[in-house]
Amino acid sequence: MESPLGSIPLNCVDKCLLALDSINEPMLIHVILSLEGEVEHVRLNQAIFSAQQAYPVMRTILRSRHFRLFREIQEDLGKGVLSIADQAQLQDTNHASYLFLWMNQPLNIKREFPVRVLLLRKNERESSLVFTFHHSAVDGLRALLFVRKVIESYNNELSKDSESCEDIRINRKGDELLEFAHSQRSKVERYYRKMISSLFHRFVIAALPPPTRIFHDKSGQSKELHFCFKIISPREFGQIQSKARSAGVELNDIFLAACYQVVEKWNSMHGKTSKKIRVMAPVNISPKGFRYVVSNQASWFSLPTTPKDRADPAKLLRKVRANTIDATMNRIAFSLVYFFYFCSRFPLFVVRGISWFLMITRTYVDTILITNVGFIWPKLGSEEPAVRNIGNAKILNVTGSAPVVTPMGLSIAAGIYNKNLNFSLTYRPALFSEEKAKMFLDLYVEEIKQYQGVQSV
Repeated sequence: MESPLGSIPLNCVDKCLLALDSINEPMLIHVILSLEGEVEHVRLNQAIFSAQQAYPVMRTILRSRHFRLFREIQEDLGKGVLSIADQAQLQDTNHASYLFLWMNQPLNIKREFPVRVLLLRKNERESSLVFTFHHSAVDGLRALLFVRKVIESYNNELSKDSESCEDIRINRKGDELLEFAHSQRSKVERYYRKMISSLFHRFVIAALPPPTRIFHDKSGQSKELHFCFKIISPREFGQIQSKARSAGVELNDIFLAACYQVVEKWNSMHGKTSKKIRVMAPVNISPKGFRYVVSNQASWFSLPTTPKDRADPAKLLRKVRANTIDATMNRIAFSLVYFFYFCSRFPLFVVRGISWFLMITRTYVDTILITNVGFIWPKLGSEEPAVRNIGNAKILNVTGSAPVVTPMGLSIAAGIYNKNLNFSLTYRPALFSEEKAKMFLDLYVEEIKQYQGVQSV
C-alpha cells in the first residue's frame, strides 16, 4: 500500500550509488561544522525536524515493490536523527577517535532515514556538528543545502536565496536526469553521436592500460575510513585566485592540474612509475526546477593524462583547461547519465553485479577523486558567508568528507568558507597510514600554493 504522504522515485545515479553501497563500498557523505559556543540540543533537534519537513527525501525509508525501488515518505519522525556526545564522558576515546567511529557506522536506509546528525562536545566552548548523508539520496552540494536549512530553522530565519521549493519528484514518474540529458540535444551539434563516442572511448579505447594507482604503504581489506584536513588562509587563497585570474584559468583547473602532478611526484618518491593518471571530477548537472531539491544532481568526467602531458606544468594546465571547456561545451558528463540509466533498468542485483565487476577489474575506476563544492553559503555578490552562526555559537569552519572506493583508497574534497580554502582527504586506514595520508595532503596543498604552470600559461 502506498504511503499516504507519497513516495519519491530513485533516479539513475541514485540506483548506481546504492548498488555500490550494497557491495560494501560505503557511500556516505559527511559535513562537519566546527563550532565555538553553546548549542541547545532540543532546539537543534526541532530545527532538524523542520529541515526534514522542507526536504521530504530526508524522511524516507527505502522500499521495493515488483523489483522497483522507491523512497516512502514517513510522517512519524520518531525521536529524531540527532545524537549527542560529550567528550568529558567518553572513556578512553578522544575527539577524533569518536568522530571516526561515528563516520564508520553503517547507515541502513531500509530502516533509517538517509541522514543522521551528531553534536560532539569537545569542551564547554567547542564542539563539532556532524551531518552524515547516504550518497544514494543526496550529493555534496545539496547536502549543504539541507545543513543550511537546519541552521536557518535553528536561527528562526530564512534567506531568499535558500528558499526551498516543493520536491517535484513526489509521486512523479520518469527520471529527471535522463530527461535533462535529452534536453541538451538542441544545444550540441551531433549530440547523441558525441554521447556514444564518449562512452565508447571511455569503456573501450581508453580502457587499457588501466589508470595508475596511488602508492600506499599498507594492504588491508577493511572499508573503514578516516580523514584529515588542511586550511589555506585567506591571504594565501587570495594569491591563488590572483594567479588563476592572471592565467585565464579557473580554480578547478589548478586543483586538477596539481592533482595529476602530486600523484606522479608521490609515486616517484616511493619508487613507482606513473603512466596514465585519470582524475574523477564531479560535475553539477541541475535540471530546471531542481535547484533547491535535495537529491543527486551530479555526474562527472574523467580526464586522463600521460607522462608527456605532465612533463611541463604549463602545458598540463592548458590541457586541463582545454579539456574541461570541451567536456562542458559538448555536455560530456551527460554520457554517463545514459550509461547509468541503462544499468538502472536492470534489477538491483544485476546493477550490483556490474558494480562488483567494475571494482574487481579496476580498469574503469579512476586514480583519485577530487571534488570542489566552491563557496559555501556565500552572500549574494560576496565571498563572505551568508551564515556565520547557529544561535549564539559561531561557525568557525565547514569541511566535508567524500566517499572512497577500494581501487582509489582516498579522495579529496575542497570548499571555501569565510575566505578560507579547506581541503579534506578521506582515506582507508587499511591502505594508508595516518602519517602517509597527511603527507599526501600536505604535498597536494603545497603543490597548489606553488603551482609552476600558472606562471607560464
